[in-house]
Amino acid sequence: MDKYEIRIIAEQDLHLQSLIDSGRHVALAVPAGTDPLVYASASSIRLLPTSVRTLLDPVEAIGFLTWIRFAGRHYGTVICLCPVDMASVVVGLLGRLPGLSHAPAIEADDVTREAIRLADALWPLVGTKYTTLEEFRLLIAELRQKCPWDRQQTHVSLLDTLLEESYEVALAIQRDSADNLEEELGDLLLQVFIQSEIAREEDGFDICDVVRTVDAKLTFRHPHVFGSISAASSDQVLENWQKLKTLEGRKKHFVDSAKLLSSIENALLCQETARFDGFDFESAEQAYEKLLEESRELGEELNAPSRDEDALAMELGDVLFSALNVARLSGVNPVKALRHSFDKFRDRYRRVREYATQQQVEISTASPEELDRLWQLAKNA
Repeated sequence: MDKYEIRIIAEQDLHLQSLIDSGRHVALAVPAGTDPLVYASASSIRLLPTSVRTLLDPVEAIGFLTWIRFAGRHYGTVICLCPVDMASVVVGLLGRLPGLSHAPAIEADDVTREAIRLADALWPLVGTKYTTLEEFRLLIAELRQKCPWDRQQTHVSLLDTLLEESYEVALAIQRDSADNLEEELGDLLLQVFIQSEIAREEDGFDICDVVRTVDAKLTFRHPHVFGSISAASSDQVLENWQKLKTLEGRKKHFVDSAKLLSSIENALLCQETARFDGFDFESAEQAYEKLLEESRELGEELNAPSRDEDALAMELGDVLFSALNVARLSGVNPVKALRHSFDKFRDRYRRVREYATQQQVEISTASPEELDRLWQLAKNA
């Protein structure tokens, strides 16, 4: 058990206020409806239910015990300020903890004994895999309240960091580094949790909803595991997967950009490494000249009498790599630039499809002139 101090106070006293006023980190559990001035200076707040029976509900109780451990580990001192009837339950739930340094004299009654039995069943779960994710969620929620930087983040402001952490996970896998992968997966998990916490604050979904959604999706897409469909090979699984995605209305019209973006980040990392060694263009203009040179070589390969697919791929790669050099030396974030172009194309193509539907034009059989006309309509919209 982690070492921390827990005090249970049945009535507010001057000692409590002096603890808070001293500047010490103090976590405070108080009944809902308590005057906010009582806990205005506390480092962490847990609102207790107003009903004693509610606190004896196993779900409510394990949430309270998980917070006790979280608050104790992070702040050192936890104070439970509660009326006498609630104190009897809190004493029963916390009475056997070694960190309990102060508690009112409570005569054990049936409610206290029920709380003790409940604590005996729940405490072994606290700090294990059963509560670890909840403690981490509490940490993220605390940072959103207390840290100025964390508090100002939004879904959009964290987007680049989310992508960066995803690439770091991919690099750790490529390097076959278990220790590095553990750390990078943790950084990526942080992004999932903070995005979910931001949504929860906006009365949207929370991390539990995220888990439930993907749980339902995986169950639906694995009928060969949970249903009556048979799939004897990976190819059959993937074929069923695509059919089920279509049933969900998730038909894909564009290439998944995640792999492409990770390649961009890797290329930029390579260029930055060379720059630190002193091997780099002196200016964006020099890099642009190289881009023109590579573009000419790509054109030559495209127009060659006998096309070599491997050579063509290499020349195209050189063009893309050179374009990244131009972006980097110009101070332009190529990922953002590509995302902007991707979003622009996606929106225009969506309009093209809408106009084609309205005008009863079949895109797959339309002439180039007809397609260009639809594109110009979308572009001017």
